[in-house]
This record gives sequence, C-alpha cells and structure tokens, in this order.
Amino acid sequence: MPQNDSIELERIKKFADGGEFGEALQLINNFEGKREISLSEKISCNLLKCDILLQQGLYSNGIQLAEQTYTDSLRLENSLLTIDSLNLMANLSIYMGNTEKAMEFLRQGEELLKGLTQENLSDYKKREAMLNFLKGSVFHPIISQRSDVALALEYYDKSLTINEKYNNKSEIAMCLIAISMITGNLKGELDKGLEYIERAIILATESNRKYALGWGLTIKGGLNNLKGKNDDSIKLYKQSLSIFKELKNNNMIASVLNNLGGLYKATGDLDQALECLEQAVSLAKEYSSLRATANIYDFLIQILIDMGDTERALEHLNQLEKIHEKLSQKETLHEVLFNKALILKTSNRVINRGKAEELLKQLLEMDPIYEFKIGALINLSDLLLIELKTTQNLEVLPELKSYINQLRIIAEKSDSYSVLGENYLLEAKLALILLDLKKARRLLTQGQQVAEKFGLHALAMKISNEHDELLTHLKTWEDFKETNTSLSERMQLARLNDQIEGMVKKRVIENPEPSEETPVFLLIVSEGGTPVFSQSFIEDQTFEDHLFGGFFSAINSFISEKFSEGLERASFGEHTLLMNSIYPFLMFYVYKGQSYLAQQRIKYFIEKIKNDESIWQIINKFYQVNREIQMKDNPSLELLITEVFIEKNIELNV
Repeated sequence: MPQNDSIELERIKKFADGGEFGEALQLINNFEGKREISLSEKISCNLLKCDILLQQGLYSNGIQLAEQTYTDSLRLENSLLTIDSLNLMANLSIYMGNTEKAMEFLRQGEELLKGLTQENLSDYKKREAMLNFLKGSVFHPIISQRSDVALALEYYDKSLTINEKYNNKSEIAMCLIAISMITGNLKGELDKGLEYIERAIILATESNRKYALGWGLTIKGGLNNLKGKNDDSIKLYKQSLSIFKELKNNNMIASVLNNLGGLYKATGDLDQALECLEQAVSLAKEYSSLRATANIYDFLIQILIDMGDTERALEHLNQLEKIHEKLSQKETLHEVLFNKALILKTSNRVINRGKAEELLKQLLEMDPIYEFKIGALINLSDLLLIELKTTQNLEVLPELKSYINQLRIIAEKSDSYSVLGENYLLEAKLALILLDLKKARRLLTQGQQVAEKFGLHALAMKISNEHDELLTHLKTWEDFKETNTSLSERMQLARLNDQIEGMVKKRVIENPEPSEETPVFLLIVSEGGTPVFSQSFIEDQTFEDHLFGGFFSAINSFISEKFSEGLERASFGEHTLLMNSIYPFLMFYVYKGQSYLAQQRIKYFIEKIKNDESIWQIINKFYQVNREIQMKDNPSLELLITEVFIEKNIELNV
C-alpha cells in the first residue's frame, strides 16, 4: 500500500476513535472513490467500517460486513488482515452473547498467527495482544456467561503487558477497564479497581478513544456506587450516557440506563429507577440482543416488585418467558425462575411463599452464575426469617444457618468482599438473637476488618455503628439471657429483618456523615501492664478520679477476656475503650461517641509513632528503664498528640 494511502487510513482511524463517525465514513468514501483501490485497501476500509459499527452497537450489521471482509482477505496472502477480520467477528460475537462462536474465530486467528514469521514484530504483537484481550472477554464473568475469573485476568494481563511494551494507549485503556471490572465490581477490591479505572480514563482521553472513555466512566460510576458515593456515581453515569448518545450506541445507552436505574432502585428512588429501566428496555428491544433485553427485564421486574406493582411485574415476566422460549438458554431460564420466585414471595399466602422457596431451591440446584446464587440464598434466608418471626419455631434455624454459611463461602470464593462484609453483619445479628453475645461481637469485628481492608468505608462505618449500638444495649442483651425474652423481641432489638431486607433489595449503603468522638484518655502500657505513657484530655480532677477507677478495672477485664477473643473495644458507662497492639506495647484509647473515626485516628497515631524514629526510640528507652514518659521528655510526641487528638487536622479513611 502506498505510504500516503497508509497515512490517510491512519487519519480516518483517528476520526473513528474520536467518535466522529460521519467524518470518518465520508473520508472512507472519498478514499474509495478517488481511484480504483486494491483489494488490500478495500479490506482495510471495511475493517474500519466494522469498527465503527461495533462502537455504535450495530453488531448484526458489523458481523455481516466482517464475514465478507474475512472472505475477501482469504484471497490475499496477507494473514494479518485475515486475523483482524477474525478478531472483529469474535468481538462482535461476544457482544451478541455467542461466546462459542467467538472462541471458534479466536482459535482460527491464533492458528494463523502461529504460522506467521515475526518480521514486523509490532504488527505481530498487536494481533497477539488483541487475541488475548478477546479471550479475556470470553471468560469475563460480567461480560460473558463463560465465567472464569482467573483465566480472564490471565489473558487480560498478557494483553496489557504487550500493549504497554508498544505504548498502545487506547488498548491499554481497554485492558485496564476490563481488569478494573473484575478487581473492583466482582472481587470487591474497590480502591484497587479505582486505581485501574483512573489510569484507563486518562489514557482513553489522551488517545481520544471516545468509546473507551464512555466505558471507563461507566465502570467508575459502578465503583463509586459500591463505595457509597451515590452522587458521584450518578454524575459519572450521566457523563458516560452523554458520550454513548454522541456515538449513537443505543446498546450502551440501554446498558448505562440499566445501571442508573439499579442505582436509583438501591437508593429508594423507585420512580426514577422505573423511568430509566423503561427507557432501557424500549431501546434494548429495538437495538440489543435478546440476551441483553432479558437482563433489563430482570431488573425491571424487581423494581416493580419493590413498588408493589405485581400486576405489571407479571406482565414483564411474561415477556421474559417469551424471550426464553426463543433463546432456550440456561441464563434466561435462571432469570425466569428467580423473578417468578420473587413475585410469589410477595404473597401473604403461605402456599405461594412455599412455591417461591421451591423455585429458589430448584435454581440453586442448577448451579447458576454468582449473582443468582447470592440472590437465591438471601431470599431463602428471608423466607425462613418470615417463618421464624411468624411461628417462633426454632426448628428453622439449622436451615437458616446453612444458607447464611453457604452465602459466606460463595462470597469468600469469589472475593466478593461487599457481600462478605454484609454477611458477617447478618451472622452477627443471628448470633445476637440466639444470645451468643461474644460471637456476635467477634463477627462484627471480622466484618469491619474485611470492609476496611478492601476500601469499603461506608460498609465498615455501618458495621462499626452496629457494634456501638450493641455495646449501648449490652446490659439489655445480658438481661435477656436471664429473663427468657421472646424471640420476636430479640429480633426487633437486633433489627435482623432490616439487615436481610437491605440485602434482598440490594440497597446501597449511604455514606453516613462520620461523627467525631470526644477524646478522654490515652494510655500506653507494656504487655506486662506497666504504664509507659498516659495523657488525659479532660480537666475535671474529680471526674478523672471517678473515671480511672472504672477504666483500670475495664482494662484488666479487657486484657483477660476481650482481646483474647479478637475483640478490640469495650464499654463502661458512656465511655468506650479501644485497644490496639503495637509490640511490645498495648495502646488504650478512651473516648465518648461513635467508634469509627476513633479507630481510624488511633491507627493513624500508631503508624506515625512506628515510623518516627525519634518518638519510637524514646518510648523504648523509657520502657527499658521502667519509667513513664512525660511530655517534656518527648516534644515530638506532644505535637503528634495535639495534631491527631486535639486539633484533629488529619485525613482519615471515610
């Protein structure tokens, strides 16, 4: 191909990447009409047209043209163009939900690539990177029904490595977006997922790849949703919606509207949710595959159930069943069974709730994808709680525990940390109504640790607040053991039904406004119990004397009973005592108010002490000579305490 023509085709590609499809197609027409072009040039033009059709979501049109392009390419001794055609057919097939066909195209492309000499290494590696990316998409659990997280990540990593070596910015962005979806949305590692997606958005912007930018903003919106930043999430969804409208990609418009509707549903704005979903299903019926349309019906039915409109929910279930009759796929059957069960579950009649239970159990036996397993187990647990509350029959507890245990195992295996954290909270509340207070507190501690480890700060704060609530009513719970209080009273105080209802309806956790604690006392002791440093934050000596008697009594109890059981806080009166280990010392912090920021503050304080050599050396020196540190002995420590506990001008994880 003449160099000028190659430059012109590259210029056309830049217009296509930037979403300027009208200009790109006009330039292609001009290129094709200026002279009699070669077959190689015709194929290159058609590949560009296929890419535009892919970006516009016109998959059926795209695959027809790609198939013709593939046939034309076989007449040339240019296997790279044949591989490009096969890759495009595979990509379009994935979007159309046909992963079997996609894998067939990829196998053909891989065989062709193996037979090529690597004279032009850059061209060769470009095709290898795309093959690996598309294989990743075949096994991506959110994009495809062939779910294999490890395999998907393996292929995406291979593609990313190649693209980074050759600085293919737009392709790097696409790899990072796909990896972010698995890391953040599926595995629940939100902060890590956001790191990937931030980089992807920068690269998509720099390379002016409009489709990648729209997709990246959509995924970032989903991650912000999971972090409880609902306003940010809505803003990002609307930005991506604007891009896909500019690209005239009605499939992606429907997909983003589906996500937006789900967010509105989770925040309780059902009218907005319904409006988004009705627009989405209208677009999907006209432009999307039946598979994608079924997904939107699945969500729409659940919104109507939440609104109490079972009549319309049944109408849409009928539409979903018709789609299943056409597709005869296990995925649509799972959607039909699940939504039919949800509709039956709304009935007050025991016989209908029994049918709902049978359908959910049938669904579990079919080994559905993760989302339906989780949904079935949560709703089965809810049905048993309804029965428990109605009948007071403890015989349902073993089955209920079994479902909750299965839920935890699935969440652990799939690295779904948001579900795992919520499940710890559910298990804690169940332990509460069975009056196993130590187990309940241990589970709350574990749940908060999971949430904090993976950046789920809203969930961590929610669990911490629940732990504070338990400590506030600890005497009441202990009295329940003696008074044989009814199960319904225990369930009411534990708010067990509220927790399961939130999980059933997939409510997002609103990022609560964190409440600052009031510092009372800080103490560092050796593991043998010898004080090394103490700092009071109150001035009333009478109050101090009264407080410290109870405080030191609580410390002894805390060390011997609480810390050994994995608990980090105790309550005495209106004060809370928090303990952390910093070998070879124990750090005690007494405060009034909520615990979440207090926990973040003491962790920050410990990290600063450990990383400040001057402070750490003085603490150890005084410990060795069995003396207690005075503020005048360590000015750096005084400045740190003022900054962290008095002025509170540090940034904490919220």
